[in-house]
Amino acid sequence: DKGVSASLTKTGDYTPPAYPDAMYIVGEGSPYGWDTPGTKADAIMHKLAGGGPSEGIFWKICHIEGGKGFKLSAANWGNPNLGFPEVTEFDAEGVAVLNESNNMKVNESGQYIVVVNLRDNKTKVSVKPAEVFGIGEAFGGIWDAGVPANKFTVDNATKTIVFPALLSNGAIRMYASHAWIPAWWNAEFRVDAGKIDYRNDGGDQAAVNGTAGQKITLKFDDNTGSIQ
Repeated sequence: DKGVSASLTKTGDYTPPAYPDAMYIVGEGSPYGWDTPGTKADAIMHKLAGGGPSEGIFWKICHIEGGKGFKLSAANWGNPNLGFPEVTEFDAEGVAVLNESNNMKVNESGQYIVVVNLRDNKTKVSVKPAEVFGIGEAFGGIWDAGVPANKFTVDNATKTIVFPALLSNGAIRMYASHAWIPAWWNAEFRVDAGKIDYRNDGGDQAAVNGTAGQKITLKFDDNTGSIQ
């Protein structure tokens, strides 16, 4: 028998991108004020499931007060600490984000989804009106994403997002929708024991079952919810 040999030529070191462990939304325009990022747990932005293609993208739904400043930052004002000048690109499909004393601001108050994309050595930010959908068993058994009949209603007066009546019995699966989020399950969450429980970068969550006619109420500012 002839021996088999092989050689490997090292062409350089590869260092994977270093993304922060967590990102937070802070500021007068947010529900969390200017307290140091990381001191208010409800201010955390959520990671995406899905592994490599989704790493470095963080999202958060909350009420933003128009005309007042906010920032996106790693814990303890670490890196990245993003005011208006530190953002390399704002989403042209989102609402206008303006410079407020080097912080970010939007003109109109409302519930928004804020997404920061730190991939490809860029710092991109998108602010859009929040969109939440249901999918699967409890929503008519339909597994298509973005179905208008399965879209939740935003109530800015009460700062809640609601689905008035489940369409059928079964597992309740819900997700935040945004063009920068590759697939619906990347930004999935559930309501468990009165709290919104986010999938983040984990696997499938245990099912929470609902009954046709039940109302879902979500309050993202303090990450609470109900199914009644």
